[in-house]
Amino acid sequence: MDEFIGAPVELSAPDGRVFRFHVKFFAPYAGETYAVLEHDEDGQLLVTTVEPAEDGQVAFTVVGEEDIISAVLEKLAAWSVAAALEKEDAEDEDCDCGCHDDCHDHDCPCGHDHDHDAHGRPLPSYIRRA
Repeated sequence: MDEFIGAPVELSAPDGRVFRFHVKFFAPYAGETYAVLEHDEDGQLLVTTVEPAEDGQVAFTVVGEEDIISAVLEKLAAWSVAAALEKEDAEDEDCDCGCHDDCHDHDCPCGHDHDHDAHGRPLPSYIRRA
């Protein structure tokens, strides 16, 4: 399913209107596969089921059950936080001076303030880098 992330999706309303989305996320839940679609114009999220269609494509059907919507959006939120933390860790490791192997105190010769994160933001008082 990962090959569909970012793919455009058009959903048709019963009155014939067409809404354009793109696939943001897939989540297994209660034995089913769900997709979170993001509206192209306003960023609104929509939770759908994902099922194979007769033509070999994938069919997306809007979910109406609040408990399923909440569970799938919670999975999206957890994934988003994990991805952001992973990205932050990767950025923190990108030190241009190469000092991180040798910087184990606050008198670092590289000039970094090790009580701040890689973006210059102060770390919380209960966290101090070694």
